[in-house]
Amino acid sequence: MTPKDTAARFFRSAGAATFSQLWRVGVTFAIRLLLRRLVEPADWGLWDWALSVFLVLGAVRDLGLVYHVVRVKPRPYGNLLALELGWGGLLVVATFAGAPLLSLGYANPNPNVVPVIQALSLFLLFDGLASVPRVYFEGELAIGRAVVPELVRNLVFAATSVALAYFGHGVWSLVVAHVAAAGVYAAHLWLRAYPRIPLRWERGKTMSLLRASIPLALIWFLIILTRQAGPLILATKYPGAVVGTYGFAFETTFLVSTILVPAVARALYPALVAFAAKPRQSFEAYRLATLFVLTLEVPAAVFLFANAEVAIRILGGEAWVDAPRFLRILCFAPLIDPLTRLGGELLKTYHRDWIWILSSTITLFSLCTGGILLTRTMGAEGMAWANYLAFGGILMAYGIYKVSPESFRVLVKEVALVYLVPVPVFLAAYLAAGDDLWLRFALSIAALAVSLAVYAKRFGASFVTFFRGAEGATAATGDG
Repeated sequence: MTPKDTAARFFRSAGAATFSQLWRVGVTFAIRLLLRRLVEPADWGLWDWALSVFLVLGAVRDLGLVYHVVRVKPRPYGNLLALELGWGGLLVVATFAGAPLLSLGYANPNPNVVPVIQALSLFLLFDGLASVPRVYFEGELAIGRAVVPELVRNLVFAATSVALAYFGHGVWSLVVAHVAAAGVYAAHLWLRAYPRIPLRWERGKTMSLLRASIPLALIWFLIILTRQAGPLILATKYPGAVVGTYGFAFETTFLVSTILVPAVARALYPALVAFAAKPRQSFEAYRLATLFVLTLEVPAAVFLFANAEVAIRILGGEAWVDAPRFLRILCFAPLIDPLTRLGGELLKTYHRDWIWILSSTITLFSLCTGGILLTRTMGAEGMAWANYLAFGGILMAYGIYKVSPESFRVLVKEVALVYLVPVPVFLAAYLAAGDDLWLRFALSIAALAVSLAVYAKRFGASFVTFFRGAEGATAATGDG
């Protein structure tokens, strides 16, 4: 494909991915407005911990091959399917049988811990089977084909979870809905992909593919473990209600990231692979994706800081009285490491995986060490403060700089501008409202709109130029 074709497909694929994420998170957001009022914080704590465990197990199941096959031509989807059925099936059985051992990571006595783990082992199976057609659609920049299954999955989750929660089934309303939705999603994806998906089988090549995917497997494992470290650490010493409260604040803090980053990354990486021979276009795609995410994350962070109490009250009702103190600490954590959010996608395009691995290892070590030490001296709030110890981002930033130094300098200046824009308008809203929380909330919405308008005026032309596929679509000329 020409750069113009790739840019166009990237735009369509990114749009489909973002729409899917908006729908998924939007439906989940609306449903959780109800579920936060129907399910007790202690049950949410068990759910947050169990989901963290299974996200880590999912990384172990995939062994990085779901990302590596995108880099291989022709793509061996048959080998990926064999991995998910073989190794994935063994891991499911081991998880079910080892549920009592895994339950030791949850200190608060609860008779539901073991059966919840055993039930979620089905999710581990269904999610693995769904990954093959999902990666196929993503790798071909045809994410639009996966949108309808994702819409249906979320409708199944919504209907099942709310019905069960309404009749008082607590944590099981979340578990059953999650498993059912994953099963429907996997079946629907395969119906849309088959027989079009080329289940190419590279005889005798599975182990060599896995060896090549080890860096990506390690990267994803480190990322997941870093993301889920909070509930895993807190669950070893605090009651489920504390774990659930922290999880609620963390989820609210990273709501924008949860919507945007996976959506942009799943379309960005195949586009970067297509642009790999043209560093200028490659860095430009990374630059615009980073700016797009930050122009929404930055004002959202300031908004949450100014309106923590009202935000929690709207999102969760009256049961989450301790959540605002966690939220006010956590709200700026997404901004501590702006360049590396999508920087790993850029580095792995050029097979510089070791930088990402080392960076993620440093961040995970600093987060876990800080979390353990700070919770001893500051209580559960120490885990929230530990999220600012993302020291691995320094190394990642250096790796990104080496791809295109001149373009990197331009991006750093633009990021600084993005960070500064909301400060005066939100400060004015805060001072004008005084102690009136609801007036502050209303004025903050206006400040949010002003910030977004400034961003659109400053960066809009760059997006238009790039997605028209112009050869010179870049604000920086260095190819590195």
